[in-house]
Amino acid sequence: MQPDGTVLCLEAVTKRFGGLVVLDGIDLAVGRSELVGLIGPNGAGKSTLFNVITAIYAPTRGKVLFGGRDITGAQPHHICRFGIARTFQLVRTFLTMTAFENVMVGAVYGGGGRVRHAAEAAEQALELVGLAAKRNVTTAHMTLSDRRLLEIARAVASSPALLLLDEPMAGLNPTEIRQMVEVIRRTRSEKGISILWVEHKVDAIMKVCSRVVVLDHGVKIADGTPAEIVANRKVIEAYLGEPAA
Repeated sequence: MQPDGTVLCLEAVTKRFGGLVVLDGIDLAVGRSELVGLIGPNGAGKSTLFNVITAIYAPTRGKVLFGGRDITGAQPHHICRFGIARTFQLVRTFLTMTAFENVMVGAVYGGGGRVRHAAEAAEQALELVGLAAKRNVTTAHMTLSDRRLLEIARAVASSPALLLLDEPMAGLNPTEIRQMVEVIRRTRSEKGISILWVEHKVDAIMKVCSRVVVLDHGVKIADGTPAEIVANRKVIEAYLGEPAA
């Protein structure tokens, strides 16, 4: 943790694929226990930014600082043990394992091999997301909504300081979306975990997040409160639609 309470700090992060600039000089900070929304149109660079933070991609230029430590050159398998966990747009649970076994993977691996308390951490994570009663259900037999919740439980069980949520509401119905919103709120309030949340359901982001960052074509065009974001002309033009004259 940095002295000012910043958990994650991106400094001028740029990512190119050949001649294509996907991220262009992104500066971004997430504070302790802060819930930050990350929005933007398709192709804005949101998932690429997550992949840079988690070292799936190395940035072409710039730095990723976590707790004041430069982790830009870290190996992907070290990122979770540093204290960063994530979910994915396409759910990546282990289908032949039970819900409890899935979450145990996060508890054991993310905890740096602290097997002693892994079962307790897994049970608490399942309770947090409302899946304790389904602990012995094989994941292949769970609904999409439950598998998305299970991904969050697995991430939480790894005891992260920062959780990256990549469109956790994709494919969910209104009832399931309300449940997911409550789980995200509880994850921050009860666990004190900082959250950076990518989502296309802008109304949910605006209701839940204290701060919202907007990307467009790889450039950060806005960073502020939900009220500031919805009144920002650049955001209106790029994402929410051109206002009537």
